[in-house]
Amino acid sequence: MAALSGCSRLSSEPSYLSLTLLNFDSQEHELILEILRADADDYVDAVVVKDQYKLSAPPVDRVASKRVEDEILESDTYIVNVGLEESPATTDTYHFYPALQDDDERNDRLFIEIRTERDSSELYFDFQQNR
Repeated sequence: MAALSGCSRLSSEPSYLSLTLLNFDSQEHELILEILRADADDYVDAVVVKDQYKLSAPPVDRVASKRVEDEILESDTYIVNVGLEESPATTDTYHFYPALQDDDERNDRLFIEIRTERDSSELYFDFQQNR
């Protein structure tokens, strides 16, 4: 019985989603971020985050500049849309799925990276989760 009560206690504790925004490009960028509930019926109900973040160019001694937004909202299934203010054609979408509730090391973190193609100077986004 004690084991079952421990499980219910863990599942009732909310888990939160944190963001790490990384800029690997040599220029400063304004990242447009929109996080939507995946199960909403319309756009107005879906929007949970709609914000812009200025990401500086990496310092000389670093590969990337970094901005961390801890526990921005409760962890759930989301659709994440990103874009660059100065480059409207540079956009991407990521489907975020939270870690399993019984995962001992549940720490939902989404990494959104601005990167540059090696063979050209085209910008793109890369997403990583829970690394």
